[in-house]
Amino acid sequence: MTGYSTKENVNNINVPHLHFGIQLIFDEVQKDGPNQIWVDLYDLVDFLKKNRSEVYRSNSEAKDYDRKYDIIDPIVPD
Repeated sequence: MTGYSTKENVNNINVPHLHFGIQLIFDEVQKDGPNQIWVDLYDLVDFLKKNRSEVYRSNSEAKDYDRKYDIIDPIVPD
């Protein structure tokens, strides 16, 4: 279980779940202060989910892999 403990379960989260995020820290005082900057990763995860692809070994000597299918971003023009 991540997120709230049983003692602090203010959002009624009582099922196993995963919470992750990215915190931007430009100065050490931001780490635990009131001006924390957190990045919502939902859009990134959704983008990656929509662009899953098989991979193949493109260079056996260097052990390089490439995507079988290109990433499709509807915002970027062709």
